[in-house]
Amino acid sequence: MIKGVNRQMIEVTHTGSPYFERAILVVRGGATAEEEKLHRMAEKVVEQAGTYTGLRRQKWRRALQRGVFALLCGGAGATVMWLIERLG
Repeated sequence: MIKGVNRQMIEVTHTGSPYFERAILVVRGGATAEEEKLHRMAEKVVEQAGTYTGLRRQKWRRALQRGVFALLCGGAGATVMWLIERLG
């Protein structure tokens, strides 16, 4: 149940996605734009959301960061072991 909603909403019924039949976007309060421009922007957002490129990019970046971190930790551990052998 929804109570007290006082926002403009845009419903996109033709998403072009095989999974979603419609999308509902809530316009920020205080946003001042022509209705036609809002509809064009809404269609653009829905088109971009269907590609999932942002999610793929984030997974790739996170995997790369973990790999670099693992290499650095391994190098640091090897350096500490080398120092212990040299000093001991």
